[in-house]
Amino acid sequence: MATRIDSWIWAIRLTKTRSAAGAACRAGHVRLNGATAKPSAQVAIGDRVTYRAGGRERIVEVTGLISKRVSAPLAAENYIDHSPPPPPKEVIAAVPRRDAGAGRPTKRERRQLDQFRTGTFLAVVAAVCALVLSACSSDSSSGAESTPEPKTGTGPDFDRCGGLTTEDVVRLTTVQGLKLHVENPSTCEWRIDSTRNPTVSFNWYRGSPIGRERGTEQLSRDLTQDITIAGQSGFIAHSGSICEIGIGWEADFIEISFAGPSANGQSILPSDKVCEGTKALATFVVKGAQ
Repeated sequence: MATRIDSWIWAIRLTKTRSAAGAACRAGHVRLNGATAKPSAQVAIGDRVTYRAGGRERIVEVTGLISKRVSAPLAAENYIDHSPPPPPKEVIAAVPRRDAGAGRPTKRERRQLDQFRTGTFLAVVAAVCALVLSACSSDSSSGAESTPEPKTGTGPDFDRCGGLTTEDVVRLTTVQGLKLHVENPSTCEWRIDSTRNPTVSFNWYRGSPIGRERGTEQLSRDLTQDITIAGQSGFIAHSGSICEIGIGWEADFIEISFAGPSANGQSILPSDKVCEGTKALATFVVKGAQ
């Protein structure tokens, strides 16, 4: 039974409404086996779904296919939750908030707020003036230039799919039967059929510094480390049968993801072999673009 990912994450109660699930997919907050998922993407038993909302990552493994919303106990029977623990209560308690039912601030409290805002505003103005004067003084005395912002388009001009052909992907991953199912200027995806088990993807991001993506991977993967591929720095992240490598050029980066084959929720290809295949793919792409 084919089940859309937006229907599934709504049915298991990750989102409050079906429309919110579709919006999350279109915004890039939902990933399927490490690759960004469209609302119409199909989920299958054994897939791993990542959903980011409210500053927290939810990572669930598909164990049942449903498209109708059910109660929380029934929903829990259709997935295994691999999400990292939420922030400690002490951290949540430290966030300032007004007590429920306290009503509107009193006149005295509003005066205190106005004084605080005025004092903060004057402090900010003073700090800005000091910085401007300091910068002017520095420019006139030494002529030093400010550090430039990372620029988009500084990376290589990659060929379609990073230069990877289907034959290259099969050879480097040792997974037979892969076919190119998604191909556009920034994304390519190879899989055997609609189940996305296994899946290999190439993604090219422009104007999105790699540090943001690495932070996301650190929250959702078991291990994230620095890596250098053909002289270019980046990261490698993996958990279970999924391995991802990101390589950056200032404000551009590429990400190559390999979700190894699995059966009944168990990986068929060892995780080290999956990462070896991912490294081989990344090396092929980076060297081919130099």
